Parts: sequence; structure tokens; C-alpha cells
Amino acid sequence: MERNIIYLWICAFAVVHGNQETSPQPPISDKLPSLIKMINNDFAFHLYKRLVEMPEYQSKNIFFSPFSVSMALSELSLGAGGETKEQLLSGIGHNSSVFSTEEMHQMFHSLLEEIDQRTGVDIDVGSALYASNKLKLLPEFLKEIKEFYHSDGFTVDFNVKETLDNINTYVKEKTLGKIDQAVDGLESDTLMFLLTYIYFKGKWDMPFNPSRTRQSRFHVDAETTVPVQMMHQYESLKVYYDVELTSKVLCLDYNDSFSMFLAVPDIHWPVKTIKDLEMAISRQHIEKWRTAVRRRNTDIYVPKLSLKTSYSLKDILKGMGMADMFTDKADFTGISEERMLISKALHKASLDLDEKGTTAAAVTTVDFRLLSYSPLDTLSFDRPFMIFITDQKNDNILFFGKVVNPAEKQ
Repeated sequence: MERNIIYLWICAFAVVHGNQETSPQPPISDKLPSLIKMINNDFAFHLYKRLVEMPEYQSKNIFFSPFSVSMALSELSLGAGGETKEQLLSGIGHNSSVFSTEEMHQMFHSLLEEIDQRTGVDIDVGSALYASNKLKLLPEFLKEIKEFYHSDGFTVDFNVKETLDNINTYVKEKTLGKIDQAVDGLESDTLMFLLTYIYFKGKWDMPFNPSRTRQSRFHVDAETTVPVQMMHQYESLKVYYDVELTSKVLCLDYNDSFSMFLAVPDIHWPVKTIKDLEMAISRQHIEKWRTAVRRRNTDIYVPKLSLKTSYSLKDILKGMGMADMFTDKADFTGISEERMLISKALHKASLDLDEKGTTAAAVTTVDFRLLSYSPLDTLSFDRPFMIFITDQKNDNILFFGKVVNPAEKQ
């Protein structure tokens, strides 16, 4: 078989800080929110557990956008056929007895439409398709990828440096300069390049006071600590003790539009580790936390973070049952009459987390402490913890990760 290549690159970026207001949004179909939550969140945990099984990532920070990855795979399924398509749909989480493939693509379309109307946070989700000027794409594929996924389309010559520069410039603009070198190089026989991106910048409902940030230590493991800048609040905050997971949970909101959940194993249960937590946790726990958190006066300590991650997803996606698209068995006859396979599947993400907020959202201190011990008196994220950024409107997990060492930037 002549080796033609589809180059798949998936990027994601998140900035987390501050305070903005949101506007009421038009409702989408009653059925679609539950479907997108089921697909994306189950996929998120499946992908995460595959990632942490990989030896090279077991002791590393993890941060990725499951929605960005699943959207790219769903776009590919538009042009896949036979067993390749079945593997993609199964890997994404499509269940033909519950909803059709048309409904799945409509689900992504509706979410993208709804996100486009958000005004309370700075969020941008989209995709771009670069096709070789030697490749004739089928009209139906082009129509559907544009209709369902709002994909930008470009016809290019992959053998000239200008194409690489244009791709990097496109991503740099979409991520507001936070990812300025998306791709280092392209293989000469590349026929198609698909990327998806998600940019999120939100501001805290209750920003941290920078004057309270102090140098502290983060316990990477029993023997290792690293210096961190630890932010501090003592406020009426949304917290929860998950008895099943023996973990403390903190919910930090972005003006009732998006939320960040942080979960850390209870230090008073030394047999419980971050490994125990990440193996036991599921989407049902995240859904439970949304309604289980309660406000109470709590001391919280959260490290300032600036993380960048990069993953090769090829072996991970193969392990999730999506193997054929990387081999001679690949069937993308819905994209073009040319026989093509996926050469690479890459994912990049970054997270910045700091104190920033507007002056209108002043920090208030309450100078008292409870006398009796409660596990929620203090939540200190000074050891490995898990992190989720979710959409309050549909509980969709936009970003997912684990902080093992906040001093590790890449």
C-alpha cells in the first residue's frame, strides 16, 4: 500500500484566574446535555486511566482536554468506514441503542453553538483541516465537518515551510500566544492535517488575595518536597468529604458558569494515596460532587501552577480499541478515494492557575476557627491531587488532570 498520511494534532489550553459575569443562555435539547456528559466524561476517565498506565507518565503531572480529543475522533469518524469507523465510535463511547451517529454529531454541533454564545468567560473551541493540494476530498465530508464542527478548511502544499508556519500561526492566534510552536515539522508525504483546539480563560468568583500567598513546600512523595507559592483563603467555600474515596473535595466557581474541582486524599488515612484515588474515581463522583458540595468556613491552600503537557496518543488510542486507523487496515474512504492512515496523534495542553480577580470581588476574612476537628476545617493541596474544569450547564469535563509536582513545568 502506498503510505499516505493523515496527521492528527490535538491542542488544548486553559488559563484559570479572575472574575467575570455571565449572561443567560438559550437552552439546548433536553436529550443532548446528558448524552454529551455520558460520552465525554466516560471517555475522559477511560483516556486518563490509559495515560497513567503508561510508564513514562506515571510520576508526571497530567493535564489534557478530553473534549478536544473526543471531538477530533468524532470528526474523523465522519470520514471513516467499516471496522475503522466502528472502532472510532466505540472508543468515543457511541452506543447505537441509545443514540444515532447523526445525533452524536448533532450533539457536538449544539455544544459548539452554545459555547460560541458564552460571554462570561473567554472560551473558544474549534478545529481546522489542512488538506494537500494533491488530495481530492469528498464533498460530503467537507460539508459535514464544516456543518457539525465549524471546521476551518485550507488547501496547502505540505512540502513548503510556509504551510508549517501557517499552522503554527493559526494555533498561536487561537490560543492567544500561549502555544506558539504547535508543530516542529511535517512528514513530506502528509496528505491531511486535522487539529482541534480549546482555549479557556476564566476568573475566580472569589479571587485569592496575593498578599496571602506564601512560599511553602509541596510533598511530591514521602521523601521529596519542592518549593511552591501557596495561595490561601479562609472563606465560606464549597467543600465536600467523599467518604467512598476518602478524599477532600474543593469546588471553586467562575461566576456560576464553569467550575474547578480539586480532590486530594485525606492525609489522616495514610493507606490512601493519589494512586488509590485515580483508580477509584469515575464520572459518577464528579456528578455527585456538583450537588454534594456545601458552603462552610474553611482554610484552603492551593499552589500557583503553570503546567505544560504533551502526549503521543497513538499507543494510548490503540489500547482503547482504536488501532486500525494507524495501520494498513485504515478505512477513510469517506474522506477521499486515496487510501490513507493516521501517522500521528498528538495532544498538547497547558494550565495557568493564580490569584487574579477584579477589585470588585474583595476578599473578606473571618477570624475564628472551629474548636473540634473536622476533615474539612483545612484543605491543603500540598501533595498530589486531581483537578477538573467542568461546565456547570451540562457537567461536561473540559479539562482533566493530576498535579504530582507543581515545580515541574513540562
